[in-house]
Amino acid sequence: MKFISVLAIFLITISSHSVFAQEVKKQEADCDRKKDIRSKEFNEQVMEDIFTSFGHKYEEIIDQSMYLNMIDLMKYTVLSGKRDKRLESLKDHVSGEAVGEKRIYFFHGDPNTAYIFYKDQSNKNTVVHIKREENNWVVLDKQIKKGKKIQYSRKKCEDDYFMKRMFHNLYPE
Repeated sequence: MKFISVLAIFLITISSHSVFAQEVKKQEADCDRKKDIRSKEFNEQVMEDIFTSFGHKYEEIIDQSMYLNMIDLMKYTVLSGKRDKRLESLKDHVSGEAVGEKRIYFFHGDPNTAYIFYKDQSNKNTVVHIKREENNWVVLDKQIKKGKKIQYSRKKCEDDYFMKRMFHNLYPE
């Protein structure tokens, strides 16, 4: 009889632990989704400020162009399975720190001319005009304008995650 009681308690503990673990995974997935949405909205606000500072309407630019970011360039490198000098040259132009992401815009489908838009750490908006040559991309012009500080707000679930992680590091099981 004692064995059955101990077995029942053990099974209840395991199943409640499993339910708790599933709930935590669901919360983490929901938090990841919220962070992705927040990051996308933040990047769009940054780009809108950049384009506005140079006298352009962001909505019109989006309709007339396509853009790439560093992640896109990395994907193309993986997909091609080889290192391309021009692609590596683009990566060099896009690398470095920025508020939000750096984007390479191609206007009207012209693959030989591009513009890199970004906001630097001091909130200055920058556009770099580049041109494709045989083996690399060269800078033709660079303009910098004063930009606004775009507020980046963390989600509550991120703060909760960091607090749990800190607590777990202080008091490991």
